[in-house]
Amino acid sequence: MSQYLRFGLIVCGGLFVAACAHHPDVRAGADGIHRVVIASEDSEEGSREAIRQANSFCKERNMTPAFVNENAQYKGDIDEKNYKMAKKASTAAKILGGTTYALGGKNESTAGGIVGLGGVVADGVLGKGYSVEMKFKCI
Repeated sequence: MSQYLRFGLIVCGGLFVAACAHHPDVRAGADGIHRVVIASEDSEEGSREAIRQANSFCKERNMTPAFVNENAQYKGDIDEKNYKMAKKASTAAKILGGTTYALGGKNESTAGGIVGLGGVVADGVLGKGYSVEMKFKCI
């Protein structure tokens, strides 16, 4: 099996699994007020994902969400300013390393792979520093 076909099957399989989990972070409330909590790399991304999951949850019931409140907090292990700078640096390392790996000669490809891998490791260590919680009702 070719390397590209194998990669395609892995990506498509991962997308299929993700597509089946429409609202895994929603917790139904007995009082009709439901809660969704998302861990994310930034609060805006977390808010968008929480809204998407609330929409999916309510749509399954032929309703629409009415949001009661939203709370986004930074919960990372390091200072928030340093977290944001480190996230930008890890993203830049992944992009630069990947590009150099793909387009460079033998020596450049090796260096690019190391830089890109360093970006991936740093990103993993930093994790998802934000927690977004939304409460909503389906109306």
